[in-house]
Amino acid sequence: MTPFRPEAAWAVLVLLGWSAPSVAQTVNEVQVTPETMTLAAGQRQPIFAAAYDRHGNLIASAKFGFWSSDTLIARVSKDGTVLGVSPGLAKVEARLQGKRASLAVLITGTGGNSAGNGQPAVPPGSVLTLDPASIILLPGETIRVTPQALREDATPSPTPGKVTWKSLKPEVAQVDTSGQVVAVGVGKSIIQATTSAGLMATAPVEVEAADFVLSRARLILGPEEAETLRVLVPSQNNREVRGVVQWSSTDSTVAAVGPTGIVQGRTAGHADVVATGVGQERRAAVIVHKLPQSLVVSPRPGAGTIQVPLHGTRQLTAVAQAADSTPIPEAGIEWAVEDTMLLGFDQSKGTVTARAPGITTVTARLRGFQPAVWSIQVIPGLVGLERSRVGLRPGERATIKAGLFDDQGKAIGPATNLEWSTDHPQVATVTPAGEVLGVNPGHATVSATSPWGKAATAEVYVAGDLLVSSNRSGVLGIYQLRTSAPDTLYPMLVDSAFNRQAVLSPDRTRVALSSERGGSYDLYVMDADGRNLRRLTEDPGSESEPAWTPDGTRIVYTYTTRTGVAQIASIKADGGDLRPLTSSAGGNRSPEVSPDGRTIAFVSTRDGNPEIYEMDLEGTNPRRLTKSGDRKTSPHFLPSGDLVFATERKVLRIVSGAPVPAVLLQTDQPIVAMDVSPDGERIAYVAGKLAEGGRGKNQLSLRLQALTRGSTPLSVPLRPGEQVLSPSF
Repeated sequence: MTPFRPEAAWAVLVLLGWSAPSVAQTVNEVQVTPETMTLAAGQRQPIFAAAYDRHGNLIASAKFGFWSSDTLIARVSKDGTVLGVSPGLAKVEARLQGKRASLAVLITGTGGNSAGNGQPAVPPGSVLTLDPASIILLPGETIRVTPQALREDATPSPTPGKVTWKSLKPEVAQVDTSGQVVAVGVGKSIIQATTSAGLMATAPVEVEAADFVLSRARLILGPEEAETLRVLVPSQNNREVRGVVQWSSTDSTVAAVGPTGIVQGRTAGHADVVATGVGQERRAAVIVHKLPQSLVVSPRPGAGTIQVPLHGTRQLTAVAQAADSTPIPEAGIEWAVEDTMLLGFDQSKGTVTARAPGITTVTARLRGFQPAVWSIQVIPGLVGLERSRVGLRPGERATIKAGLFDDQGKAIGPATNLEWSTDHPQVATVTPAGEVLGVNPGHATVSATSPWGKAATAEVYVAGDLLVSSNRSGVLGIYQLRTSAPDTLYPMLVDSAFNRQAVLSPDRTRVALSSERGGSYDLYVMDADGRNLRRLTEDPGSESEPAWTPDGTRIVYTYTTRTGVAQIASIKADGGDLRPLTSSAGGNRSPEVSPDGRTIAFVSTRDGNPEIYEMDLEGTNPRRLTKSGDRKTSPHFLPSGDLVFATERKVLRIVSGAPVPAVLLQTDQPIVAMDVSPDGERIAYVAGKLAEGGRGKNQLSLRLQALTRGSTPLSVPLRPGEQVLSPSF
């Protein structure tokens, strides 16, 4: 209805008897105000009417006729004044030239305490209510309205007397004696219920021609599975429509539908379910999948609680399979998380995400099968150790730090309340704070276990202070000794092959060596307990004198070319990426890498005599450091970066800016091989005489000595006939 215009005030003048010159105007629209009116019995109130032509102009001279639908309830005078007669609902109309406008008039009154005619009395303060209190319908739709009497305290009471139903506008909505409302045409009406005991209630009814939709555009069902489709009106707050739609299926052998929208799958295939009513048609696609014969899940439920670190994810899968083991992705597997505060679940990916520590369950259900239930424990994080390999000397200590990480390796925070243990306490012990003590040469696994059972491990290798090659067993093998007990050698790699020149990695967990087990001397790497021997080179020549880079990633070594000339190369510690570094005539050997990893010191005879040279790690920019005619061997760096080397009976130090190297100590016998301790305070060297031309026996001794002038060497006891070579700290 068009809102009442301000020009309607002219109607007041008309009702007061004012008249204007008569002008022939055709009425196009009539309006009244107010739209509804509530009066007590005996009360009067005027209504205001106005008429407009087709141009919207007010017809000031309009003379209206007024009409009441029930004069026993409300009467209306010629001037438009409404008089309340008795309780009830009536419709009052203003009429002019066949056009009319109406309003609902509700007359209230106590009506006494007895209904008369033997009807029960109305309880004091009782009111009548209708359910629903307001109604919206599509044309042709029906709904039943239920009356209910309420006491003053809002508690239900029996509805007194017979209920009489009435519709203010039967052309919009009709109501029968049982309260069944039928929408007839578009518009608004009011339904009135009156009891013989004098109680009355009304409910507004609006009949609107609106589009409807189906609650689902697509259904996926299995054979004999059912689901209900509902008809909704979006413009009416998704109100469900009942009784005005007819249902059908395009293929009832695939999917059948009942009169209330219940769809049932029959056999595998596709069909459309069609809803028709009030001049509209809507369809929902129905897919009926094969009948599942098995539910395949991973990981296997019941195998134990699955631990997921905080903020981490875990994949769970549940797949329905047909008799031929083909997957049925359309099968509706229902997933449920018991406590969504602890776990989130992404059904599209099948992943759970840990939100807070605790234990909960995830369930996958498929109709006809036992549910799959996983127990999930959200833990504060995965325990991780700052290093997975630790190398120690006997008596040396190291603290392993532990932290918590997510499943992507991102640090979450420190790990506390860990239980530390070792599987070989005779090799290494560990304190409750994670401090590891090397006891005896060997290998041990140290574990840090969290209160929720998650553990991290570190491999601990305890190696002696010095490695040497000895023929104590009859074949040259690798041994280790402790400087505090130099009379005892511990075998590290002693077998049927000739093994020599063993060098510990910077972290003391691996050993590089030269071994003849492959037919010629090649480079090998093993763990510091002598296990997991891995071959690095397979050239027909000889590879020897390995030296580690400070980061432990590469090994620089000496190799012999086909012409018998020694050169220097480097290779990755895990094999591959071989890089020749020298190619000069005369030969180059005995490489040693500086503490900063930038420089290689080596012995070269490119100028005729064995002299000490340096070059960059890549083999570039070679430069000579010594110029004397003495034979030079065993170059080694001190922690300061200064270089020491040996001549026949001396150990010298190259001091920056000094014209000649400084003598650190002298020996009484020729030095055959030498190494400097990592702290730069001691040397170990083999002194004596090598047999010439392979004839006779070597006359050698192994000595330990402080790297200071005037210090006294300590000879390591050897067995009769024992020969030692290549000492290495």
